[in-house]
Amino acid sequence: MAALSKNVEEMLIRLAENARTEQDFVLTLSDAIRRVDEQLLRDVRNVALQHELRREAILGELQDLASRLCALPARTQNQPVAAIDQQHQHQHQQQVNQTRAELEALNGQAGDWRQAAQNMHDEFEFTFNGQQRH
Repeated sequence: MAALSKNVEEMLIRLAENARTEQDFVLTLSDAIRRVDEQLLRDVRNVALQHELRREAILGELQDLASRLCALPARTQNQPVAAIDQQHQHQHQQQVNQTRAELEALNGQAGDWRQAAQNMHDEFEFTFNGQQRH
């Protein structure tokens, strides 16, 4: 029996050593995974920053091109978003007002849609059938 209890004690000691060794492996693995996660986070943040810088540079180039083409007002540094939105709303309102004025001017000059449809039909026949218009 003494030999049996001695064997049990040796097995318990080996199990404890194996448990410590495996715990050390788990801690080492945990540290390695944490370092990789931190590096991945740094890389993702770096990619996001580079993307924003490229996006800002492209937007600046597009705005410069548009201003040279007189399509948009010249770019101002750090123009507030609210001011840009207000400018777009003002431009949209001007376009709406201009369209309304044009429609009102044409109100008394509207043509007959039936005649316009017949003219289109005649034009198609002439073009595709080679016939002369009536």
